Amino acid sequence: MSGLAIQGLCGFIFLIAIAFIFSENRKAINWRLVLSAFILQNILFLLIKHVPAVSGLLQLISAGLLKFMDYAGEGSEFVFGSLVDMKQHGFVFALVVVPTIVFFGSVISLFYFFGIMQRVIMVLAFLLRKTLKLSGVESLVVISDIFLGQSEGPMVIGPYVSKMTRSELACAFVAGLANLSGSTLGIYLSFLGGGDHAQEMLFAQSLLTATFMNAASAIVFAKIIFPETEYDKIMDAKDVKADAMQANSAIDAVMHGAFVGMKVGIAICAALLAIIPLVHAIDGVLMMVGDLININTWIKTMSSGAFDGFSLEFIFGLIFRFFAFFMGIAWSETLQVGSLLGQKVAINEFVAYMSLGKMKAAGLLSDNAVFISTFALASFSNFSSIGISMGAFSALAPGRQAELSKMGFKALFAAILAGFMTATVAGFWNHVF
Repeated sequence: MSGLAIQGLCGFIFLIAIAFIFSENRKAINWRLVLSAFILQNILFLLIKHVPAVSGLLQLISAGLLKFMDYAGEGSEFVFGSLVDMKQHGFVFALVVVPTIVFFGSVISLFYFFGIMQRVIMVLAFLLRKTLKLSGVESLVVISDIFLGQSEGPMVIGPYVSKMTRSELACAFVAGLANLSGSTLGIYLSFLGGGDHAQEMLFAQSLLTATFMNAASAIVFAKIIFPETEYDKIMDAKDVKADAMQANSAIDAVMHGAFVGMKVGIAICAALLAIIPLVHAIDGVLMMVGDLININTWIKTMSSGAFDGFSLEFIFGLIFRFFAFFMGIAWSETLQVGSLLGQKVAINEFVAYMSLGKMKAAGLLSDNAVFISTFALASFSNFSSIGISMGAFSALAPGRQAELSKMGFKALFAAILAGFMTATVAGFWNHVF
């Protein structure tokens, strides 16, 4: 077994130990459920990567995802003309990202209207419930978050939110934060693929794999930090069904998805317009401090030019480099990968994936580091997402808003650990084989 694989093996223990320390009730932890979810996470990776039938299916889905991106591009070109031509104008974030989210939102909404999405969710939730012995409502929301994301996913279990146990509610909260949504996957491919379809195909497979693995990982850490103690209040799985979508027609469903997608896209652009300048302003102050105490040159030399000096990215790198190390990253690259992890947690995954794309293009990271980082950044687990998830659940059950507020930061912590575990599992098996 290689040294990097041993790092990953230690990483399993490291992450579980941290979660155990912060558990609300260590004696109540259902270790059988936790172990089952962890094994499922590993099996998912091995099936997707090493079983031809499964990997072939994922390739078809990845190809479909890329094709849908091309279709979204047709709509962008019709509305914005040559402005979306990346060869002529480069990557214009708002003109590429927002139309992609709008189109994906419309398609998912249409699938939901015709009942296709509900059937897929119900079948996968049934398999998850039977495999892990998870409650019916937990299984439903964990699977729905894979396809719908943290904002729309909770709507599937809308009628049951007020009746869920604290552990079930926390599991739903963590699952939303620990995953991505189908409508945003295409955006990250734009950052990582650089317009190369072959590269986009590889990253699409990694992102889709991470999405399913994160669902299992979320269960692991939700059930360690928020163990179930109210078994008598758990609803019978037979009484739990996916909530139907309220739309008058297929066109109404398409427009609903488009409007929701537009809101999400504009919100993302607004957040980036506010956050990126703020980050650069803070970096400017930190660089001046670095000049005053004469550490900028040392940082640039020590990091082989990866960092220009004292900055937020460098601070994030120092904080998170040990997590990167336990994922199976070579120590010489942990500062850069740690910076990406910090950007994802403190800002959001969009900024982190953009930075990863730049590092990849500049040749600052090895293929192994890029592979593991792609998995590590694949979740909504950042501070701003707490408010988004809380808003979604509070709208469905206003009476539980205070309870959601109290568990918010712990749920984020569990989701961060879940994403790190997914990357650690991917890195471990990538080094073993």
